Amino acid sequence: MQNLNLLIESRPFCVYDDEPMAQLAATAGLNITDMRGSGMHVPEFAAALKDADAVLCGNDLVVSRELLAACPKLKVIAKQGAGLDTVDIDAATRHGALVFHTPGVNNQAVADHTFAMLLCLARRILYCDRSLRQKRWEHTKIMGLEIFRKTLGLIGLGAIGRCVAQRAAGFQMRVVAYDPFWPEEFAARQHIERMEIDDLLAASDIVSLHAPLTSENRGLIDKQALLRMKPSALLINAARGELVKEADLYEALRNGIIAGAALDVFEKEPPTDSPLLGLDNVVLTPHTAAFTHEAMHKMNVSIVEQIIDYAAGRKPAHCVNPQVWQAG
Repeated sequence: MQNLNLLIESRPFCVYDDEPMAQLAATAGLNITDMRGSGMHVPEFAAALKDADAVLCGNDLVVSRELLAACPKLKVIAKQGAGLDTVDIDAATRHGALVFHTPGVNNQAVADHTFAMLLCLARRILYCDRSLRQKRWEHTKIMGLEIFRKTLGLIGLGAIGRCVAQRAAGFQMRVVAYDPFWPEEFAARQHIERMEIDDLLAASDIVSLHAPLTSENRGLIDKQALLRMKPSALLINAARGELVKEADLYEALRNGIIAGAALDVFEKEPPTDSPLLGLDNVVLTPHTAAFTHEAMHKMNVSIVEQIIDYAAGRKPAHCVNPQVWQAG
């Protein structure tokens, strides 16, 4: 067991579940500095990070080339969640810092949330709730959309996209999908049709995003993409906010280019100044798709097990730059 100075930054780590934190605290050789919810804007955090061997981070800390250059001792980046768009993997590798994360722990939670937003939007649940609370009885005026046997287009057929596709089967939906890494066996078993993005946008009644954010797909859903969609179509995004150009989406929603959208993620978080807040044909949630007790427990357990493995000289289960481990 090697000595390891571990700085904890991740805001949601063990907020509702103390057991994994207690397991870390009981691990010999781990010196823990708990600064959950802090960040580089706090001088004390920046100073602590310079002395850290490892950092346990969430989505708030951007591990950039500049940050790594300022932290010569940093050799472990333990990232909660599957998304790695906040970590410069190439820079970490050159720095000699091992990066590992927790893929697969929140698949079911995000898929549940996706369908909750989809149904809420299709049946105008929030609008109905607001209307009734305002003492209006719009019994025959509010029209919803049935999703039974509609076409669901999935952009991204990784772990979460597959869980969404399985839920769609219960509604006898036609599922079409785009993914550059096509899961042939799963798609065949679930009767999922492979399409290029332009064709998918045109064919789908509901488009749901489940792709990781990359330099290539940033702003994927822009004005031109929205114009390819049906006027009756709905857009769901529980992946990454930067996949959608929100200014273009606002204009499309305001002008009837598409019928509605549901977003759990935003270009800028929190979206306090977003014009989307003023529209009735949107459902908005505060980046909570992954937040269930079950998912957060699995995420906490996974990251703690990997930190303990590293400290004990064992390779963590979900390394994304294993060449650093191999280099010793």
